[in-house]
Amino acid sequence: MEMLEIHMISLNRGYKITDNERSKKYGIGSNSLQMLKNKAKLKFPPQTLFVVAGPETIITTDGEFQFEQLKQRSPLLRVADIVHDFMEQHPDKFLKMVSDYEKLKKPKLDHSKAHLSLKSEDSEWFLGLEERCHTKEEALSRRAQDRVRGYYYKTKDELTRNVIYRQNLKARRLIDAILEKFRYLLIGCDYFSMIFDRECNRKHEFLQKQLGDETDARGVVPSKKLKQIIKNYTLKNQILDEWTVSLCSNLGDFYCQGPFSDSTNNCSLNHTINPYASRENLILFQVWNLDHQIELSRTILPALLENVRSLITAPKRLCDIHKRQLIDVSVLEYFLEIFSLKNLKLVHIVCHEKVQRTNKSNGRLLCEQCHEYQIVQELMDVQVDKEAPNF
Repeated sequence: MEMLEIHMISLNRGYKITDNERSKKYGIGSNSLQMLKNKAKLKFPPQTLFVVAGPETIITTDGEFQFEQLKQRSPLLRVADIVHDFMEQHPDKFLKMVSDYEKLKKPKLDHSKAHLSLKSEDSEWFLGLEERCHTKEEALSRRAQDRVRGYYYKTKDELTRNVIYRQNLKARRLIDAILEKFRYLLIGCDYFSMIFDRECNRKHEFLQKQLGDETDARGVVPSKKLKQIIKNYTLKNQILDEWTVSLCSNLGDFYCQGPFSDSTNNCSLNHTINPYASRENLILFQVWNLDHQIELSRTILPALLENVRSLITAPKRLCDIHKRQLIDVSVLEYFLEIFSLKNLKLVHIVCHEKVQRTNKSNGRLLCEQCHEYQIVQELMDVQVDKEAPNF
């Protein structure tokens, strides 16, 4: 029996139906359950089971489903779940285990193969990785992308689970538009693949202070047409340049940026690791975290939702600067806080402080005269123009 998920999208009996694998999705209108069933039969097989999502009902969302699929494909995310559960249940024991292991292994670690890149040169390093990864740089780039995609799915899941998304059509459309803009920006920066890529020629300012000037490698250029169009636009406007940088040296050395409580990016314990050096280091690198300085679930997403709610409930509010009607949230600012190194610090697990923080999101509401709104809107318009068919 095939299971379909139905989302009521408006008061005038609009519905979306999809199969459990999300292979197809249709929007249909109906004024009765029988009409809904009849129309669905034209799209899907008989004996279909319908699941109706009421205002308070929690069902599997697209983001949740996609994240689970990603977890099945990515050993990294499955290991991260196991490690996270153990950390939550036995934090002191876990930290002691990591520290003891590093003290034991540090004198014995072999970095003689750190400079090697190809699978044919260091086949042991690639054990358990995806077959399509042929270089160490490609494998680490994919791991960076997996982490950033995880933030996207988490963001999508939390926003679409919210009551205002489920009950208010205007809010739903606004949030869907925000998620689409996030997706375009992520495509433009290749899901920040460069942050773990030692071949990226732009280095984080923190790393430059550690190493001095060390730039002699090439950058990453997306290959698909859509990626290239967005990439060209983001480069032209320099809206992501500061944050599309690498966190490691040309050899692959990463340095802990220290705990949240230390704003100087200084790790007093001098944690460092080179996941390019050995498979053992690659595994250990999984417990190094990208720590949101402004917290994602506790601060950024609630602030975003509050601004969406404000646009819906007070549509006549004016921009303090331009005295024009507010029409959107600051998508770019929220994007940088959720996905970029503007708000993310790479930290060793020992330096990842699990404390509630008081810093606030810088996201706000924008009018059509705000520069940030114009930049993002132009990006979206560029995609429509470039990708439109020729008649």
